[in-house]
Amino acid sequence: MTSLLRKLKEQEDGAILIQTVFLMLVFIGILGAGVDIGRAFLYKSRLSGALDAAALAGSKAFTSKTRDAQIQAFFDSNFDSDFMGGSVGPLNIKVVDAANKSLSVSTTGNIDTYFFTLFGITDFQLPAEAETTSRQSGLQLAMVLDVTGSMGNSDGGIQRINALKTSANSLVDALFGDEASNDNLEISVVPYVTSVNVGHLLDSSYIDRSEMPDSYTISATDKSKWYGCVEARSTNSNLTASNAYDVIPDHDGEDWTPYLWRPGYDNHFYSLTDLKGPNKEDWGAPDYEYKGMYQSTNDAGPNIACPPPVLDFTTSKATLNSYINSLYYAYGRGGTVANLGMIWGWRMLHTGAPFNNDVDYNDTNMPKALILMTDGENWVINSKNYSYYYGYDAHPYYDGVDDYYDNNDAYDDNGNGKCPNCTGTFVNKKGKTKKKKAEYDQKDETKGPQQWDKKNGDNIGEYYRGDYSGYGRRDEGRLDGATTQTASTAAIDKRLAHVCAVMKSDPYNIIVYTITFGSGTTNNAALRALYQNCASDSAKYFHAPTASELDGAFEAIANDLSDLRLSK
Repeated sequence: MTSLLRKLKEQEDGAILIQTVFLMLVFIGILGAGVDIGRAFLYKSRLSGALDAAALAGSKAFTSKTRDAQIQAFFDSNFDSDFMGGSVGPLNIKVVDAANKSLSVSTTGNIDTYFFTLFGITDFQLPAEAETTSRQSGLQLAMVLDVTGSMGNSDGGIQRINALKTSANSLVDALFGDEASNDNLEISVVPYVTSVNVGHLLDSSYIDRSEMPDSYTISATDKSKWYGCVEARSTNSNLTASNAYDVIPDHDGEDWTPYLWRPGYDNHFYSLTDLKGPNKEDWGAPDYEYKGMYQSTNDAGPNIACPPPVLDFTTSKATLNSYINSLYYAYGRGGTVANLGMIWGWRMLHTGAPFNNDVDYNDTNMPKALILMTDGENWVINSKNYSYYYGYDAHPYYDGVDDYYDNNDAYDDNGNGKCPNCTGTFVNKKGKTKKKKAEYDQKDETKGPQQWDKKNGDNIGEYYRGDYSGYGRRDEGRLDGATTQTASTAAIDKRLAHVCAVMKSDPYNIIVYTITFGSGTTNNAALRALYQNCASDSAKYFHAPTASELDGAFEAIANDLSDLRLSK
C-alpha cells in the first residue's frame, strides 16, 4: 500500500485526479444543500407573504365577528396548502395590543429535503409570523337614520327599531374597539322622519320665529311647546337654482321656520274606543299614551313625527351607545322625507354655516363619510282625517264638546294661541258610516258629519287631504306642486338624488353608504335603485331585508371605514 501511494504521489496526474474527485464531491454537496436550502427559502418567502396578507386583512376587520375567518380566507387564497409538496399547520391568531388593534398571525410549514436526507435530515420545519398594527387616520361620520313609524314593524320577529339599535351600536363598537374615546373619530347621528330636530344646535339668528306663537318656546319636555324640528326652506323645481334652499348645505341667507303640527284634531287622533279616562284631550294624561300613540313624551301635539334631537359630533363611545339605545320610532303620521335627513347629515359635515365644521373637505387625515338608512318609500302620506278613518271625517278644529266622537281643546289650528270663538253648544252626529267626499265639503250646520256654530266661520269645516311634513301641509304643494302621495314621492326622490350627487362630487367628495332595510323595500325596485345610485359606488349600497342582514351591512361598512382609515 505504501508503495502504491508513493507511486501516486510521484505521478502528478494522479494527484490532480484525486483532488478533482474530492472537489467534485464538495461541489455536489454544496449544490445539493443549495437546492434544499433554496427550496426552503422559496417556501418560507411564499408562506410569509401569505401571512402578511392575512394579518393585514385581520387588522382591517379587527373587531369583526368574522375576523379570524377572514384571516384564514386570505391566507388560503394566497397560499396552497400543498405548495412544493409541503404541508402547513393551523394558523395561530393572537391579539398583541387591543387598544392599538395590533395582532399576530403565525404558523409552521413543512417541506421535504433531498440532499440532507444523506445526513438523516428528512424535512425542514419553517416557522413564519406576521404582525400588523392598524395605524389609523381620523374620520368624521354622520349616521342618517330612518325613525319613521314603520320602524315599529317587525321582520322575522324582531322590531326594526331594535334591529337598527343593535346594528348601529355594533358599528360604533367596531370603530372604537376597546377605546372609550378617540379624538380622531367623530360621529354624529341624524334621525329623520319628515323633518330633522336641529333646533338645539342652530344659532337663534338662523331661526325665523315670525309666525311662531310666543307660547311655543323650545322645550325638551313640554309637549305643548316646540321640540326643535324645522321645516325645509323654500325650494325650486330647478334644483340648481340659487333659491333652491332645501338642497343647499349653506345657510346662505334664508332662515329655517320651526316645524309645528298646528294644534287641532290631528294632534289627538287615536282610537277613541281604546283611550280611557276622563281627560281625553289632556296631553299630560297618562292614558294619552295608550297603545303607543307616540313613542316618547315629545312625539305629540305640535311635535307629532318630530324625531329625537340630532346628536352632535362626539368622540365618546358611551355617548353614542347611550344615544342610539334611546332612539324611538315616531307616531305613524307625515310619511318619509329622506332628502331632508340627507341634507342635514351633509350640513353636519359642512364647513360653512350653519354649523361651521372645522374639518376641511380636503383634509386627508380626516375623511368625511355618511350612512343613509331607510325602511321605506319617500312620500308625504294622506291625512287620516281625509281617509275617513274609523268611518268618519273630522274637522281640524275643536268645537267645545267633549263626547265620544269629538275633541275639546283650547288651541286653534292656525297656531295663534287661544281660540276665543270655541264656545257654545255643539253637537256631533253619532253615525259612523263613511261619508262621500261631497258631504264633507258642505259648510252647513245641518249637513256633513258635524255641526258647528256659524260664528266660527266656514274654515271650521276644513280638512286636509295630505298630512303635515317638513314641507308643510301637502295640500300647499310646496314640493313642485305635489298634492298627492305619488307626486310627493317623485319630488322627494328627485331631491334626494340631487343631494347625493353633489355631496359625493368635487370639491366635497363625501363617501356615501346607503342601506334599504326591511321586507317592505325588497320588491320596490325604484327605491332600491335610488339608494344604490346615491351611494359612492355599488359596493357601498346594501339591501337588508332582515335584522341579521342589517347587522351584516353595518359590519361591512365598519370594515370599509376601518380600511379607509388605515395609514398607507
